[in-house]
Amino acid sequence: MRTSAFMAGEDIASLAAPLSGLRERLSILATTPGLRNAGNELPSGGLLPFAIPRLDTLLGGGLKRAALHELRAAESRDAAAMTGFATALLMRLSADTRRPVLWIVEQTATIESGFLYGGGLRHFGIDPARLIVVRVTRAIDALWVFEEGLRSAGLAAVVAEIHGNPRQLDLTASRRLALRSAEHAVTGLLLRQSSRPIPGAASTRWLVTPLPAAPDAIDPEGIGAPVWRLTLERNRQGATGTIDVEWDHDHRCFLAADTAHPRPLASPSRDRPPPPPDAGKVVALARLPREDLPREQRRLRLQARG
Repeated sequence: MRTSAFMAGEDIASLAAPLSGLRERLSILATTPGLRNAGNELPSGGLLPFAIPRLDTLLGGGLKRAALHELRAAESRDAAAMTGFATALLMRLSADTRRPVLWIVEQTATIESGFLYGGGLRHFGIDPARLIVVRVTRAIDALWVFEEGLRSAGLAAVVAEIHGNPRQLDLTASRRLALRSAEHAVTGLLLRQSSRPIPGAASTRWLVTPLPAAPDAIDPEGIGAPVWRLTLERNRQGATGTIDVEWDHDHRCFLAADTAHPRPLASPSRDRPPPPPDAGKVVALARLPREDLPREQRRLRLQARG
């Protein structure tokens, strides 16, 4: 299940669009002047800065817009953290435009970790009404809709959420997605649950893992801001690294996280017994000859065989 911000909800499920007619709808978005021109400029030289010096230095100034980026969670239980980080990125990416966001979800991904929740999206600063949500049953369908969405300049961004390592997501498919993103100036976020690293053409690849929430300044006993450990596994700029990042809901920005434990830990016991001596190497026991086995044990073994 997702965290409380991303539990299954019915309010956003009604936004799901069927695959039939999706290409026509995307073509309308791409040719609507008001949407195509609104916020279509790429400020800061096409980069989205995190305002975290170490992270922006790794990225050469910030996250590249109009490019394909991959986010992955090594285990299903980390999917909520991955989705939270992706939602924070979407909020920053789409803050300067009225264009909608296309979010594609593979059915297996929802079974493993639940569906998007409108209240959680609003908490991150995203109006659920801006989302076009497509639910598909197969990874190949998710990738098809993903590529079609990246062709539409009327979208602020496109997100595809899939599970595992589908064989359709090979290097050729990844290169095609990256090309569509660059051609039509649409940022693509590929979210992969329970996945291992594979070759791809994404501008960056992030491994996202959750960390304990930051302390709440108002309610010390409450749950504070979300904190993620971001491992930049791939970066076309060349530099990689790991950094802990916090999301500030009030100011809707990223902050470098202080992951030191908020409370002092108990000191080790001074009067604990000494550790047991080393048991040495453990070797397999020699197998007893058949004639040395007790009669009853031989009978049970023969009975089990047939």
